[in-house]
Amino acid sequence: MRQTVVIDFIMLYARTAINQRKYPRHKVLKEGRIVSSGMNGAINVTIRDLSVGGARIQLPSYIAIPEDFSLLVTSENLLYPAVAKWRNGEASGISFIGEPYRGSVLRYINEPGV
Repeated sequence: MRQTVVIDFIMLYARTAINQRKYPRHKVLKEGRIVSSGMNGAINVTIRDLSVGGARIQLPSYIAIPEDFSLLVTSENLLYPAVAKWRNGEASGISFIGEPYRGSVLRYINEPGV
């Protein structure tokens, strides 16, 4: 009985520690593209988690993320100004640094990405 209580406490603590973020994040599976004025084209990414403050994206580890970029969420046709915060293999955490906006996104949606 005591062991069960200890395990339950540990699991509850782990869930609480993970979810102590500024904004709650939501697991998603969406197409996205990294776009930047300094790039010709776009970088295809998969959005795995999304919140008001940022996202966790997946892209090949050999592709560098530019310093100044926007994340295009293709299903929403919205661009989110962003900066990369961390990288671990194919996963990368980004923070949004401005309000999303509708820019000229058609060229990024219709052209093939990297």
